Amino acid sequence: MDSDCLSLLPAVCLVLADPKQSPPDDTSLEKLLDWFKEMHSQSNEQVLLQHQPCFKEFISSVCTSKTTDPAILSFTLKLTGLLACTKQGFHLLEVGGLLVCVFEREAWFVCDLWEDASVRSGWLQGLLNMLKHRQALDFICGNGLLKVILQLQNDGSLFVACLANQLLVHILNFLTSSNMTNGSDAVESRESSLSPDWVSVSSEIMNGVVEALSSDDHPRVLQGLRLLSSVPSQCGEPIRSTLWKDVLVPLEVLINRGSESLTQPLMTVLQAAVRTPLLGQSEYKVEELLEAMLGSGNKNESFQCAALTIKLEKCPEGLKRKAIDIVLLPLQCVSAQSQDTAEKMNLALKEQLSQKASCISHLMQSLSSLEELAYTKYQFEGISIHSVTSSVVLLLRICSGHYPSSLIQNNASTHLIGCCKVQRCGLDTLGALSVYEENMNIRKDIFGVLLDYLKSPDSHATVLKKTYQATVSWIAVCSPFPDLLQFISHDLFPVLKKRMCDLRWEVRDSTLEFITQLTVALNGNSGFIEALHTSGMVSILLSSLADSEGYVRASAVAVVGEAVDSFLHHTVLVSKSNLLEEALKQMMTILSQDTEGFPRRAVVKAFTSWLKGSHLVTAVHPFLSSVLSLGCNDFDWEVKMHTLELAEVLMEKTLTCCPYAVQNFGSSEKELMQALSKLKEFGLFDLLFNSLFDCDRPVCAKGRWEF
Repeated sequence: MDSDCLSLLPAVCLVLADPKQSPPDDTSLEKLLDWFKEMHSQSNEQVLLQHQPCFKEFISSVCTSKTTDPAILSFTLKLTGLLACTKQGFHLLEVGGLLVCVFEREAWFVCDLWEDASVRSGWLQGLLNMLKHRQALDFICGNGLLKVILQLQNDGSLFVACLANQLLVHILNFLTSSNMTNGSDAVESRESSLSPDWVSVSSEIMNGVVEALSSDDHPRVLQGLRLLSSVPSQCGEPIRSTLWKDVLVPLEVLINRGSESLTQPLMTVLQAAVRTPLLGQSEYKVEELLEAMLGSGNKNESFQCAALTIKLEKCPEGLKRKAIDIVLLPLQCVSAQSQDTAEKMNLALKEQLSQKASCISHLMQSLSSLEELAYTKYQFEGISIHSVTSSVVLLLRICSGHYPSSLIQNNASTHLIGCCKVQRCGLDTLGALSVYEENMNIRKDIFGVLLDYLKSPDSHATVLKKTYQATVSWIAVCSPFPDLLQFISHDLFPVLKKRMCDLRWEVRDSTLEFITQLTVALNGNSGFIEALHTSGMVSILLSSLADSEGYVRASAVAVVGEAVDSFLHHTVLVSKSNLLEEALKQMMTILSQDTEGFPRRAVVKAFTSWLKGSHLVTAVHPFLSSVLSLGCNDFDWEVKMHTLELAEVLMEKTLTCCPYAVQNFGSSEKELMQALSKLKEFGLFDLLFNSLFDCDRPVCAKGRWEF
């Protein structure tokens, strides 16, 4: 196919170079360029340009035409850079002066082509494609193109400016790479200073960065920071340390200026430096700059910086503790229960917390940072995790409108009542804090606030979902405590019954998902299984299989599947319950009659889960033939995929005793024939053959794999 396409290249080049023809869309040109890249990479040192002289004619025609379309010129610039990325290709284009013709802008100004952003980006991308060898860098520097690249850093097009930054970083990286050395002295060259030939090149770029950071033009400062953030990770020595020393003074000025809009890019720069050896050397002041970013803790950017500092992978421990102290201030202030604490905190936060937007923003930063620390099981020193968790619980109570009598009243509280953002974030954090054993002593307070949220008629559906997730986390770690079952059966189940009748289908759906997670978390706990059975929850779960909403029916199938699986571990309940028979009956009805795909998919997955176990195999066998037949002929391709997964499990179960499966060739073939005959009775082979000719490609692929 590639040979056929190559034979068409001369005609394609003629069409593209003809200004009378309408240019193809950008997507077609990019696909054509991708194909050229693939051909070039597979040529095994055979330069594409050498075998296709039509390229040179095409490039020359486009660059000398005064009516060239900007899209075609941009494509040509990228293609030229691609063809010149090898030394041989570069030489072939340079001999006739074609490279200078392509990347020289004077001819374009006549037609104002340079004013088009796509041409400028194509020019930069072409140079970036070409910069794979020393001759390319010689060409860029020898023809004064470096100054143009530096100017494009401040281009009005953000895409062009970012591409210019990328090219400058690539040049700096290239200066310290093995491409700039010859053979055995590569390592020595990288570790020593740059050769005098290239000092001026690096100095010009570095001076441009320093000027950008010292500028009063905000967009220019941002571009300088973006370039600087790439240097530590992408450039080697001595470029990295030299540039960092040069920018230390303007960096300190920017940090001390305290511009909130620069907090994120400045932290990105420092984060890049932290991952390099610059952090461990005092003359580079990385840790001092980070500490200066944290400031005194009374500015908006200080809280943002503290939250970002906590995320640093190699953050010095002392700095991390300071950041934690700062980021927890809003939470401690809002939940202050002593006048001394309130006065101390309000000195720093009174202005921010008195405004609703900043109050919510600071609290969410506090909570999300605390959640991240909890997920890493960070060991707090000098801070009681017990008191921090109590503050989160108290904050959630404030958001629901409950003010403890001991709470110091402040303006922040009025901003938080009914605030779903803070409630969701607080519930996520509370769930994450379940990893700390110290919090087990306040589990009653925690379950109390969670239960209040579940009971409240004002709780938003998304807040309820977060409440369920936090509750599962705490129930999982509190399962050894004897009072947990009493909480579930006497407090939790009655609330769940009411939520199952909620008018909002999202609430019914998340409630069923919660019961599924609860059943999985307490699998094997006979007390929970008995409570689930005797509380009347089973009949509600079965009735949910006929819910008016398809998503709810699908979740009901999942929870009934888990309930059946757990019930069969409890022999006393099995003899008293008809759950299995009723569940199988309703699930088969869903698979054969439900008009929505989600419930049908859930049914097939439930059968697969049952079949993977050992105690339900006999019970589901009579239904497998029907399940496979219905799943095979379903219109939903995902149902068919799940049916093939069921077939795979069935084969594994049936052929487990097959002598050939264990390479026991001495045994008779009788067991194998019996197993295959059983699979045929299930209709498994019909399913596999039908899947090979299915109209959905994933189904075909899955069927072929199982064969």
